[in-house]
Amino acid sequence: MQHALTLRTRACAVRGFQTGLRTWWWLVKMMLPITFGVALLQWAGLIATLSEWLTPAFSHIGLNGEGVLTFLTGISASIYAAIGVMGTLNLDYRSVTIIAVMTLIAHNLIVESVVQRKSGSRSAWGMATLRLAMALLTAWILNRILPEDFTGTLLLAHRDAGDASFASVMQGWAVAQAKLLPLMFVMILSLNILQQILREFHLIGRLTAPLTPLMRLFGLPGDCAFLWVVLNTLGLTYGSSVMIGEVESGAIPRRDARLLNAHAAMNHSLLEDTLLYFALGIGLFWLMVPRIVMAMAVVWTMRLKEALRRRRHPSSTAAA
Repeated sequence: MQHALTLRTRACAVRGFQTGLRTWWWLVKMMLPITFGVALLQWAGLIATLSEWLTPAFSHIGLNGEGVLTFLTGISASIYAAIGVMGTLNLDYRSVTIIAVMTLIAHNLIVESVVQRKSGSRSAWGMATLRLAMALLTAWILNRILPEDFTGTLLLAHRDAGDASFASVMQGWAVAQAKLLPLMFVMILSLNILQQILREFHLIGRLTAPLTPLMRLFGLPGDCAFLWVVLNTLGLTYGSSVMIGEVESGAIPRRDARLLNAHAAMNHSLLEDTLLYFALGIGLFWLMVPRIVMAMAVVWTMRLKEALRRRRHPSSTAAA
């Protein structure tokens, strides 16, 4: 009995290692040129120039040129980069709250949209457009419901912009990738091995059963609970490594993957990303509730459209 258990566990480890290694290598090949291109755009000042052009339009959502620059940095790079830019600017509490919600919905847009395409979405462009549109819509709503004198204490350490020379930018990019890629390797392989073990011993259903009512509220199938937990604790880049395996193996139907991806497009990494802004002094309500509400609105709208399409064309299937 013990020997059979060991063999099954070892087989899970081998499968998880092989799947994780393929996913990690795909991510490396995809991320390196994209992040390098973003670094070049930042060095060339194109993102700053674009922010100047967009400032008049963004005034309708309560942001000035500095706010636009922060948002564009977040969508092209990461939340960490957006927070770094905030530290060089003079933004008020109200603007930072709006920017925080926007970048929580739409950040690292190029990389994560490609990842979502791999994990079951129909189009990377579609995911990017959805996240941008919902970030802008949410900001527009917040700009109308937040009082003009909405204030709080920002725990944001202001610093100089630093050296923006080509050598400095490239060095920063290289150091960041050198730190990130080994961490990704360990995380992705560990996640895939864990997933294989949980599935082999039929533990996923038991662990995620308490979340089934929450999934129904979100408009998601109960079987998505495990992936939802992964995406909201580890984020899209790491969590997608598990989701890609589920989609490619057929363990999760494409329709369910599209619904989960639509939800996760606006509402993922509830743990890490939320805590980053919470540590700056932004209230948890504003960091979490708008994203959850928008994610629910999108998923339930998708389901309503699907139901109407089925009513008009009864012969169509969910897989269409």
